[in-house]
Amino acid sequence: MSKDFIPFKSIGLCFSGGGYRATFFSLGVVSYLHKIQYQGSALINNVEAVSTVSGGTLFGVAYSKAVQDPNFDFETFFQKFYANFDPEKDKLLQTAIAKLSNDQVWKDHPHKKRSLINAFALTYADMDIYQGDFGLFAKPTAPNLKYVCFNATDFSFGLVFRFQNTGRFGNNPLGKSQVTKIKNDIQLADIVASSSCFPLGFEPLVFPDDYISDQETSQYKAVKNLELFADGVGIMDGGIADNQGIGSMMRISERRKNENDPTKKRELDLIIVSDVASYKMIPWKPEPKTIYEGDDIKTKTSKILSYFGVKPLYWILLLIGILMMVFNSFEIIKGQAWPALYIIGGIITGVGILLMLFGIVAGIIKGIAVNWVSSMFRKNVPKPLVDDVLTFRKLRLDLVQRMLTERISTTVVMVNDIFLKQIRRLNYKFLYFKKGREFKSVTSTVYQLNGAKTVYGRAAFNNDITTKPSTLLENVALTASETPTTLWWDKTDIAKGRMDTLIACGQFTTCYTLMDYIIKLTKNSKLENSKIELSEAALKDIDALYKALEADWKQFNKDPMFHVEALKK
Repeated sequence: MSKDFIPFKSIGLCFSGGGYRATFFSLGVVSYLHKIQYQGSALINNVEAVSTVSGGTLFGVAYSKAVQDPNFDFETFFQKFYANFDPEKDKLLQTAIAKLSNDQVWKDHPHKKRSLINAFALTYADMDIYQGDFGLFAKPTAPNLKYVCFNATDFSFGLVFRFQNTGRFGNNPLGKSQVTKIKNDIQLADIVASSSCFPLGFEPLVFPDDYISDQETSQYKAVKNLELFADGVGIMDGGIADNQGIGSMMRISERRKNENDPTKKRELDLIIVSDVASYKMIPWKPEPKTIYEGDDIKTKTSKILSYFGVKPLYWILLLIGILMMVFNSFEIIKGQAWPALYIIGGIITGVGILLMLFGIVAGIIKGIAVNWVSSMFRKNVPKPLVDDVLTFRKLRLDLVQRMLTERISTTVVMVNDIFLKQIRRLNYKFLYFKKGREFKSVTSTVYQLNGAKTVYGRAAFNNDITTKPSTLLENVALTASETPTTLWWDKTDIAKGRMDTLIACGQFTTCYTLMDYIIKLTKNSKLENSKIELSEAALKDIDALYKALEADWKQFNKDPMFHVEALKK
């Protein structure tokens, strides 16, 4: 392993999904890597690859684009990116909704289907940090960053769909040569929208329809002529298939072994995963037990349906109104017709007619609905189960409500927590336990240093680090880790300054993570049977890095926000 491993020489960064929580924690991670020095240069200069998902893509695309500028300056980029999402001025959601309701917007972009996610894509496109197309990464001009992969999920095969500049674009079934020819025309804003298009909140983008504005080109038509793309392919949030972007980064690392440069013919030396997701979940709670009283389904349904139709009351009102006007015309009362009685009779007659019409229309709708439900029931319920299913009509409504509520709530937990967390565990197992990848991966998590005690206990802390997390630092981390995974700031987020706490949390957590990594790396290298061999020069450089990290760690514990404030000036 020693020949294929040079500590900190080549680094890959994974930015997980998780709304703004991921976006600004990732900004914190990168801002600290720009600060900390290794071998006379910022450690960020050794970052060769990024793999991003959902909220992490909001930062990843902007950063990857910015570093292509030969005059790139991180402090300038930080302030520009910060200003675009400043909680006091952030209007992303409001702007997207306004675009959705604006007819002119969709006339100006006829290739896009009118949808909320496309409204977000157009809103991103108006932001300078996301302007441009994917062709920017065809031949990267950044001195270090050569591999980019922005992850989404396709809804034809359920696989990761990779917007990447090396390797197969898309995925195995969808990565056709015709698709490769149009990839550089895809707008960065559409990639950001695709990667952060979470289910329920958004509808899918359709590939290639929503991505290519000029649909008269031969390249676009060639894609649409493929059977797989004839009706379009749904593209949604990358977090559905891999919320950490680990799989894509591992593929990049493998491809690096095929580099022409002999000094780079090896896997990445270190993969840093910036992760705001959690292995922890809030336990599901059942609905409270109750005594079931009231109508059953059949009775309640019959009562509701009884309102749809012509009632005797409607006939009575109509008859009363007509009779009033008829008898009034006979001048029975004091030998004359009274205008007031005509008016009252006319009103009653009008009400009667309206109610009659309502009853007739409602009756027709009821008949159609009942026939439709009956037809659907016959088509979808197997005959042997009909009698069993019909017994549900005898159940009380509050029991049915509880049954439905528990089914819905457990389904939500299953999809949002159990499935995603299981995928997360499998990806981390793949990352940490693959043979030959010992000491080539670290993870920086948002909850790592928040000091919160859970049923799992407190997060482990390396006791070889003499300075323990201060209460002040833990409070900042806790505030950051409690940020919702949304793409907007609410009043609570603004009041608690969560944007700044997330950036700070990314900074000091990365500082601690690197210290922890160095301690374990150097300890292992000294073991008799260690596969790691570090030269005296390497140990000296690593020791210097550790001392710089240690100095920053002490400063973070005194003032967790010190580097955020320095960057904002």
